[in-house]
Amino acid sequence: MIAPFNGGGGEKSPLKAASYECKIGSEAFVYKKGINHPQKIYDGSQEYLTIPANSIVFVESEIYFRLPPFIAVRFNLQINHVHRGLLLGTGPLVDPGFWGRLCIPLHNLTNQDYHISKDDGLIWIEFTKTSSSPTHGRPPSNTDFPNIKKFIEKAAKPIFEDAAPIEILSSIPDMVSEANAKAQIAADLAQKSEKSAKSLRNWSVGGIIVGALSAVGLTATVAGLSWQYYDDNQTDIGGIKDKTTNLEKSIDQHIRDVDRYGSTPIEARASLYVLRGTVEQQQGKIKKLSDQVAELKAELDRIKPKPCDTKQTVC
Repeated sequence: MIAPFNGGGGEKSPLKAASYECKIGSEAFVYKKGINHPQKIYDGSQEYLTIPANSIVFVESEIYFRLPPFIAVRFNLQINHVHRGLLLGTGPLVDPGFWGRLCIPLHNLTNQDYHISKDDGLIWIEFTKTSSSPTHGRPPSNTDFPNIKKFIEKAAKPIFEDAAPIEILSSIPDMVSEANAKAQIAADLAQKSEKSAKSLRNWSVGGIIVGALSAVGLTATVAGLSWQYYDDNQTDIGGIKDKTTNLEKSIDQHIRDVDRYGSTPIEARASLYVLRGTVEQQQGKIKKLSDQVAELKAELDRIKPKPCDTKQTVC
């Protein structure tokens, strides 16, 4: 039913109460990118089978099976390989009547090459008895499959006759390459952004300093012009006030003269009305100038630089 068979005892015996250990055979194949037929990477002469990182490798079983019509086989990967990141990529059932060696797809999910010694166990096999003479369904097949390469080429056969065979590859390497490329692009963009931000910070600091100096200079200029304008208006107002005061004195004297003489010629009364009108005009100008001076003083108080705080570095 299986060959070779070792029924000896001891801790290293391949035979257990419910299963039998199977090692790697003499062949292993892998697909490489751009090549649509399997490449042999192991021929039995090496001490180890190397399964490349993030790859699928098709391994031949050491055992040759010649199953009777009433015996089915189930198998699974040894648990230590599972714990190390290896995955068995096929169904665990072999139907009765199978002749040949198993083709075992192994998927290395890790980012490191995985090594299996030819003396180490690969899978555990379980035998199950079925009906001795099945009467329903597909009859058992006794077709001999001694070469696993035929299994692989059959699996890679395309649906359309004129299409090229399928490359049975893991998608992880492409995903890793794409992720690395995007990560590099992101790193380049981040570096450019950092440079731009640094330049912007430098320009911002310089702009703040220049802007502050310009604002101080402009404030000083406006303040100087405003104070000059304030002084000029104060001088004009003082002169107008003096003239108005003298004019009021003249009017008062004129009124006293009118009162003293009891009657005043028409010319004297006319000049009195003119003088009163002139005084009213001068008083209106004084009021207008006083209002302007008050507004200017308020504006100067608003833009006047405040004393520097001893805790601040910029006034």
